[in-house]
Amino acid sequence: MDIQKQQQKFRRSKPSRLGRGIERLTHPFGAAIASVIPKSLVEAVLKGLDRAVGAPQLVRFNHDVADIEAAHDAARTVVRTARSVSATTGAAAGLGGALSMGADIPATIAIALRSIRDTGRAYGYEGDGPAEKLFRLQILELAALDDPDTRNQRIAALEAGIGPHGELVDADHEHITPVVDQAVERISRAIAFNAFRSRAGMIVPIVGSVVGGIVNSSFQNDVGKAARFAFQERRLKRGDTATV
Repeated sequence: MDIQKQQQKFRRSKPSRLGRGIERLTHPFGAAIASVIPKSLVEAVLKGLDRAVGAPQLVRFNHDVADIEAAHDAARTVVRTARSVSATTGAAAGLGGALSMGADIPATIAIALRSIRDTGRAYGYEGDGPAEKLFRLQILELAALDDPDTRNQRIAALEAGIGPHGELVDADHEHITPVVDQAVERISRAIAFNAFRSRAGMIVPIVGSVVGGIVNSSFQNDVGKAARFAFQERRLKRGDTATV
């Protein structure tokens, strides 16, 4: 497995967006849905849910985290589990139409945050501290972006925050808190623009169940790819595969 080639492929790629066709089909409903459920809801959810990443792991590991290929395989297991769980919640929410659609957003974000942290654990990073929290938020934002230029900027910013040995650039809580707040605001805007629009088809029960399942699975797949890229970059910059 050539990890470096995988990293370059991610830099050049676009989010998978399995639900892109559905998003185009339901786009006429998107503005109305976004106006009903503003990005302030996502912002509130993000500020509260990062604590939930301390919940039990989605996947229990038994691999050697010093082996980057084994870590990669474990991380892929994480995203498969996240996709399955999130697709199920999305399908269930779709059955309830517009009312349950709003409740699915917090659940989807919570699963994504747990997936990111579990991916970090697969590579040997426990994810404690404010700098790690910001790193998780950067990954989540990266997964939610469609615009290529903005996406490239966010990849560059994420890489710039990784030190020469794979550590995160030191920052105390006083200085990092405003940066975290800015990241939350940006993620809220991105998810409000994309997620609500793509979920618009969920306003029609039954059909909405299919839409919810596909869109959630697609998003968790994008989260998994972004998380693997980010944590593999930390391991590659460190230049070895020792346990962190």
